[in-house]
Amino acid sequence: MKKRILATFLSAVTLISCSSALAADYSDVNQSAWYASYVNKISELNAFSGYEDGTFRPDNQITQEEFIKTVVCLICGELNESNAPTVKNTWNSKWSSWAVPYLDKAFELGLITEQDTMFKLVGIPCNRGEMAKVITRAVEYLKEDSVADTSTYITKLKDYNRMKEEYKPYVLQAYAKGILSGYDDGTFRDDGLLTRAEASSVLVRLIDKNERVNSDEKLYDYFGRKVTWTEPLRTDVPEQYQVSISDHEVISQASYDRAMANGGSISKYELNRPKAMMFEDLVLQSIKYDGDTITLTVPDYLPESQRWVVGIVYWDNDKDYDLSNRKKISITEPGKYSYSGINLLYNIGIEVKPKESDSFTSYVEVTCHKPLSLERLDKPEVSFNNMHTNFEWVQGQGYKDYTKDYQFEENDIELNW
Repeated sequence: MKKRILATFLSAVTLISCSSALAADYSDVNQSAWYASYVNKISELNAFSGYEDGTFRPDNQITQEEFIKTVVCLICGELNESNAPTVKNTWNSKWSSWAVPYLDKAFELGLITEQDTMFKLVGIPCNRGEMAKVITRAVEYLKEDSVADTSTYITKLKDYNRMKEEYKPYVLQAYAKGILSGYDDGTFRDDGLLTRAEASSVLVRLIDKNERVNSDEKLYDYFGRKVTWTEPLRTDVPEQYQVSISDHEVISQASYDRAMANGGSISKYELNRPKAMMFEDLVLQSIKYDGDTITLTVPDYLPESQRWVVGIVYWDNDKDYDLSNRKKISITEPGKYSYSGINLLYNIGIEVKPKESDSFTSYVEVTCHKPLSLERLDKPEVSFNNMHTNFEWVQGQGYKDYTKDYQFEENDIELNW
């Protein structure tokens, strides 16, 4: 005789027994499938089972009633006299009689609210957006702390801008918690219909934190928020200019841990040379000089741990032999700048430095004078501190323009970004 077991799908799923089954027992679940381990665990938990013909049917869709029943049972147990719902839904729902108590309990637990009118519909497949909403609320019910800053995941979700607004905060929170992981193409597909395989993975991650995506990945404190070793520190900049803690000169995760334990700070670490020069190169490309006026742009792309140090040294007359009369302009904030009265240019230095240190790994310079001399060059030159060669400065060009035909010497350091 078929028995009711914890969170069994009674309306659509035919139970094979009250004993647990493994994916290996299902004729249609390959052990190499991405969902096999989740099917194993969900079966061990008796959360739901397979069909009488020995199949699991991982691609079958799940109705809203089935999904709600399973979540309710997983977080508070099969309903009985001791945990029966104390509230009634106000929708005069046409859900099947077996499902109505779980709908009522979902209201009581805060998994569903009056605004979630999609759940008024009867017998329809649960979509992935509604699933994210219910799962995130279940996490809240279980008293897990929410993730304060989920902005990192906006750029990771390629279809984020196409999602319904009502789903976005729930999807981001579930991603941040490691409960959702989406598809291989980087999309979530909030309007997609939830399958039994997908439900297995989500439900297992809901109740077992060790199964969550990146659950074993250490989090690091970064100016009041938690980030992973390789997570972009800013997501509001173009992807090619995103950097992580691993892009700092911290040597290794172990050395970083030791430094932090001894009172260190990420704001004392330089960006590695390729990343620092990548930003400095943007300023270089923006510089325009017509013999009187210099214009340049300092982009707002740096992570919070770093700062700009841009200096312009010049004379406002033609007495370039008078060092006491040299002028200097210092730029430390992002923005667009224009300076006139630059009669004779000495140099322009561009550096990215740590917020709380004067150390640096990279330096880009435009100079009009020979080294250690007041003798002016015939034409301005640009230098990069990863090589021992200067190039004739061509306004608007960047590092890759200068080095595309350059044969790096033995003591040069070739950079790529």
